[in-house]
Amino acid sequence: MNILNNVYLSISLAFAIAFVLAWLVIPVIINYSKRLNMVDDPEADKDETFRKMHKVPIPTMGGVAIFIGFVLSTSLWTILHVNPTIVTMVIGLAVLFAMGIYDDRHNLPPKIKFLVQFAVALLIAYFGLRINSLVGLFGVHELPVWVQYAFTVFLVVGLTNAFNLIDGIDGLAGGLAFINSLVLGTLLIINENLYFSVLAFGFAGALLGFLRFNFNPAKIFMGDTGSLVIGFMMATLGIAVILSSDMTPDGNLAGMTIIVFGTMLVPVYDTLRVFLTRILSGNSPFKADKTHVHHILIEIEEESKTLKNKDGSKKAKEKKTFTDWIKINLWNSNHKKAAISLYIADIIIIGVAIVLYQFFLPLFNTESNKLLGPNFSILFLVMLLLLLMSNNLFGKGLSIFKKEKEKAEKESVKLIEENRFLDRSDDEM
Repeated sequence: MNILNNVYLSISLAFAIAFVLAWLVIPVIINYSKRLNMVDDPEADKDETFRKMHKVPIPTMGGVAIFIGFVLSTSLWTILHVNPTIVTMVIGLAVLFAMGIYDDRHNLPPKIKFLVQFAVALLIAYFGLRINSLVGLFGVHELPVWVQYAFTVFLVVGLTNAFNLIDGIDGLAGGLAFINSLVLGTLLIINENLYFSVLAFGFAGALLGFLRFNFNPAKIFMGDTGSLVIGFMMATLGIAVILSSDMTPDGNLAGMTIIVFGTMLVPVYDTLRVFLTRILSGNSPFKADKTHVHHILIEIEEESKTLKNKDGSKKAKEKKTFTDWIKINLWNSNHKKAAISLYIADIIIIGVAIVLYQFFLPLFNTESNKLLGPNFSILFLVMLLLLLMSNNLFGKGLSIFKKEKEKAEKESVKLIEENRFLDRSDDEM
């Protein structure tokens, strides 16, 4: 068993096994889902059709492959490192997975989903996986116990739903979670937390195997089965990084917290912006629409493409370069452009957070200015995100919401008229 205590061998094995398992299982799930009609049909629900980004039925059980790949690839390390915190985390993950499967089949009410998420978050917080300090951010250090529970539950439920909401186009939620898992796993290695680093890399391997079939054009969606599991894992891995960062001689709790914060920014920003846009438009923040950042990026690309087509300019045929290959294979659809743009934004934010941790925070090492570095770093990351997302996204969100609302109202009027015509026809007969 000494081999399993070698961190680099362990994470490599977990990653490879998870990747292969997910890769092999997904074709089986696709066939099984089609036979049982476990698909997302854009024409099945007329109220939802307007916001669907795909045109044909797509299987929705990709989250099953992620879960199987992840759990089986890390099961040996889970057994070897069993303790109450790990057991409750695995139980919480299994509960969310089961709820996701049921929700993908039967559409659970949001209140039930929130209640289950709240219970799972409370459970892992009770058994030790909770934020107990803000390490001086904005002047807050050790948190009272009840605040530790409240903040942890808020974080876990919020991030779980943020990834659930950002799962709107091919490859986006899975790609962001893959990047973040690699980053969080690396931080856990630095913090000498073998077990959670294996979890992070195992999860990254399962996500990569899934992305092979989910990147545009997608052959399968992860569904709530996958997005709920992803959000929960990102939250628990982030908490594990923060808790373990102060247990090593060279641990820098504030620095690690800033990097973890960076990994959460893109999905959290999208959720907050969408909720605010909906509220300002006089609608429920939970009403589904096409005002997410990925929808708006696609809308911007479509408008840009329309302008180029009107221009009608044609370039002479030239010898294809590596850049041309990228355009043909990775930049050939608005879906891919939107997803990759958000990957890049995520990487930039995390990269800047790492630079702040390595080179900026050490400048503030005296008692008098120790709090200034972390506070400035958090605010700087937020400002950087707003700058990266500043392509008139907020205004676009409001205008798209209004357009979709007008479309929905017209469709509603049309359906009412059709029903009246059918009623008259029945009366005449």
